Amino acid sequence: MKKKIMLLLILAFILVMPTYFPKAMSASDITARKECPNVELALAKTDGGLDKIECYDTYDQAKTVMYTDPREDLVLIENGMIIDAKYAVVDYDVSYTNIPSGYITVYDSDSSSNNISYIRSNQPDDAVVLDYNYNTKRIKIKVAGLTGWINKYDNGALLYDIIPVVWAPTAQYYKVVGNELRHYMPGNVFGTKGESYWTIDTKPDMLTADTKYFSYDGHYFYTGIKTMINDYKNNTYQNSINPNTPYYNYYQYLSFRTKTIYNANNINQYINRGTGNSTTSKLYNTGAAFINAQNKYGANAILMLGIGINESGWGNSTIAQDKNNIFGLGAVDNNPYLQSGSFNTPADCIDAFAYSWLSYGFLQPGDWRFRGANLGNKAEGLNLKYASDPFWAEKAVHYYYELDKMFDFQERKQNQYTIAVLKDNNTVYAKKTPNGADIDNETASNTSRYYKYQTKDSAVVVLAEEKDGNGKTWYKIQSDPTLTPNLSYTNADSKSNPRYEYNWNSFVYVPSDNFTKVVIGTVVNNKPNVDPGNNTNSEPQQPEEPKIPVSTVVSNASYSYQAGIINNLNAGLETSTLINSLTSKGALAVVITKANGEAKSGRLATGDKVTITTNAGSETLSVVISGDTSGDGSITASDYVKIKNHIMGSQILGGVFEKAADFNRDGSISASDYVKVKNQIMGG
Repeated sequence: MKKKIMLLLILAFILVMPTYFPKAMSASDITARKECPNVELALAKTDGGLDKIECYDTYDQAKTVMYTDPREDLVLIENGMIIDAKYAVVDYDVSYTNIPSGYITVYDSDSSSNNISYIRSNQPDDAVVLDYNYNTKRIKIKVAGLTGWINKYDNGALLYDIIPVVWAPTAQYYKVVGNELRHYMPGNVFGTKGESYWTIDTKPDMLTADTKYFSYDGHYFYTGIKTMINDYKNNTYQNSINPNTPYYNYYQYLSFRTKTIYNANNINQYINRGTGNSTTSKLYNTGAAFINAQNKYGANAILMLGIGINESGWGNSTIAQDKNNIFGLGAVDNNPYLQSGSFNTPADCIDAFAYSWLSYGFLQPGDWRFRGANLGNKAEGLNLKYASDPFWAEKAVHYYYELDKMFDFQERKQNQYTIAVLKDNNTVYAKKTPNGADIDNETASNTSRYYKYQTKDSAVVVLAEEKDGNGKTWYKIQSDPTLTPNLSYTNADSKSNPRYEYNWNSFVYVPSDNFTKVVIGTVVNNKPNVDPGNNTNSEPQQPEEPKIPVSTVVSNASYSYQAGIINNLNAGLETSTLINSLTSKGALAVVITKANGEAKSGRLATGDKVTITTNAGSETLSVVISGDTSGDGSITASDYVKIKNHIMGSQILGGVFEKAADFNRDGSISASDYVKVKNQIMGG
């Protein structure tokens, strides 16, 4: 009897123990310490605190000791602010109100005025710290492939905070879930703003499922963030899991100078699925406009669509609704609505985007924005100059991937292009024939060779290989600039009227030695296994719409599907939110009722029923709200008492209410669930 009482006392003690969540010191906390008159060397602790190690007269003295000391989590503090750290991320989740440009400028060195790109917080808001210049107060960062320097202040506004890695539990990461690659993007490095993810590809061969990988370029992956930072500082990738086989996302490095296999109807099907068949979306019924613009002006329809969805929120943004501007054209960061352009129709906007912004802009070698004719990342491609969001390209990629998946990846299976990327930043000129004449601009008064590649990882479409008279191999590629039949630049420009159409039969040559093939495809001499065609109403190439099971709809909406149950729903979720979420992922109809069959509206509760209809059939699932063991849709004292009693064995929960008791969703009901419910109720 004494043993039983003792066991119950121990269990009760475990249940009432508060859960400790370490919280990093705030900027004001650090300022208040005032441990040293000049520079302090301190140890950042896992509990979020700081231990003073020593005071130094100068930054250089402190930095030397920091890098010779074997301890990893060291930081340097001056004037109440962390100014450097051995392993750190920079959190640029700041207010841009006082920043004139509305973004953070990235420079090519610690003192140069030459800006190479720009960034702005847009989830995630972190980059890794590689170096710090005490004199110029610039910090060297790496984010989305871009390495550069940023100022500490702009117009008096602080641009970033340095966060030691030990204080940053939720830096961005990649993970294979099922057979798909996801990029997880936390709202901030402290884990207080939740996280989202973008599915961007099927599982790459080098990655293992359910493992967290760190990468700030999307090419080389690490299982430890400190190992990654060390490699970045030493300008190597030797300690990544794939040092000799960098990953290149097909859609991210696919040239805009390609044609999709999908037709207007396929595009409309995908848009309707994404918008819940909304006729008010400015993307509604634009499939033909995308295909027409592709065929006339040489810009892949689905790549354009992905940008349009991302920029306009599926055609529902204010700029899209008020101005028919679905690409955010002209929408600068400091005043996007006022500066954005207006168009008579969405089709006019699509044409203008394909011709003026892409064909005679971002895709035209010689234009100041050209860094490769692919989406790229923040170091090359369109993303470098088009958008301040470092992950703008990946977000557009997500939509291309999802559309391709909707039709069983027929594009990748039947129409995959061979992609090669430039090996380094050395300039390479395109030729009219293997080792032949350069391609000059007819509008120039001299023979300056404008058609050149000079940005590492710029992507080209390889259509064939040919040898010159000396036996050297050249890649026959699809031309990036719009060229005349004799392979010279046209006299047209972005404002030409009438517009000069892209010549799909313009092929040029680059030396194979300067490029690396990263994707092997099925397209030869611009002729895929399935001809995309020019007829926007052509049906023979239309893939059969795949059957989408209810389980897929639920999983794609970021909920959990189990036999007869929809799980991983949070308390407070509204019926309208769940309906919109499921229909946006392919549900044709969603009906929600109470357990007794009565109509249900407002807040969902454990035990409610959801009938989901897709083109594969219908299923009725029971709702499980995590923590809601009472079935009232809320988490209250009643719920933690029920979970406690279930653990103690005095009142066993069953069915969906037992599943709701697994608050932390680890597959079991334990003291951890009870404590987490208690903390949520108490606001902890």
